Amino acid sequence: MSRAQHHYEAWCERDGRAWSVDVPELRIHTFGHTLSDTEEMARDAIASLLDLPIELVSVSLHVQGVEDELVAAREARKARSQAAEREREALGKAVAALREVGASQRDVALLLGISHQRVSQIATATKTAV
Repeated sequence: MSRAQHHYEAWCERDGRAWSVDVPELRIHTFGHTLSDTEEMARDAIASLLDLPIELVSVSLHVQGVEDELVAAREARKARSQAAEREREALGKAVAALREVGASQRDVALLLGISHQRVSQIATATKTAV
């Protein structure tokens, strides 16, 4: 699939039983029954207006009245992902360091508050990554 090269912001609002969507930059207005339909309709309208293949068009959907909540949720998910990555790295280093000074898998597990099986998984992953 081609990578989208033309990206636009689309603002959605529930309008009865459908979603109304505006692409302000291009003065486009369309509808869809679901947000997925709405995204597709917006992409299609943009592609038609600009005479582009739809595969080259992407949109970011924003929902009127709840954008702050959506942004907060996305930021929280990103922070969780980054924290999980930092945890993986820290656990890998801790497992390696403890094993190097002679701690058993069960001792490492006790110190890190994880199962000895998880210690084994981390040790294996750490060796593979090196």
